Amino acid sequence: MTKITAVMNAHREGLLSGVSIASFNDACEHARTNGFEVDGIFILDRSDDITNQTIRHGAPKSVQVFETDFGDLSSARNFGVHHATGDFVGFLDADDLWSMNWLTEAAQFCLAQTKKIVAHSEVNVIFGDAENLWMHADSEDEDFDPLFLTIGNYWDSMSFTWREVYEKYPIQKNELKLGYGYEDWHWNCVTLLEGIPHRPVPDTLHFKRRRGGSLLASSADSDVVIAHTGIYEMARELWALRQGSNTHVA
Repeated sequence: MTKITAVMNAHREGLLSGVSIASFNDACEHARTNGFEVDGIFILDRSDDITNQTIRHGAPKSVQVFETDFGDLSSARNFGVHHATGDFVGFLDADDLWSMNWLTEAAQFCLAQTKKIVAHSEVNVIFGDAENLWMHADSEDEDFDPLFLTIGNYWDSMSFTWREVYEKYPIQKNELKLGYGYEDWHWNCVTLLEGIPHRPVPDTLHFKRRRGGSLLASSADSDVVIAHTGIYEMARELWALRQGSNTHVA
């Protein structure tokens, strides 16, 4: 039986984490009823008291709860992968929500592919300090343009893929003081350059909260960039090829 390890990362989400736990539980149970084995991990990384209490009160007995002192989401996610036992791993943040069918559809979609991929929701519904929709791109689509990754991120951090992919390509630690951040953008570039497609799963969505003081907001405020991945070298090669194809001899 295919097994999924669902990982929820918590920090200072407070009472909102209670709603995320309900979403987490619903998606796990939906996957179980569709033939998957599912276990869960909650990671409390320097969490405040109210988040800690909310999660420990709401966590099912079957879920492992860890307290860590990384102060870094990337390290906390890698910690979750280290303790995961599933064939697949999927991430949820403690102030966000999965659609109930997420784990089921993501696993089935990955299993139907001829090679390993990274799965993302079809759409993110953004709420909180910003309200918008984020449609995830398909790197296998003929209209996909990898050059965009030199200036922006196509996919969010609530990814789903084979555990061995996360093990082979750990998420790089954020070093905002050194000028490096956006760990999800960096990881997306690394895995794409290694030939791993990033694909949206049809009929799935995530609800993602935007708030001041988040890691994303702190990264923007610090004016950081992603660490080197080779994406810029690839972009230069693609740009040269495109310019060459547009040059005509009279």
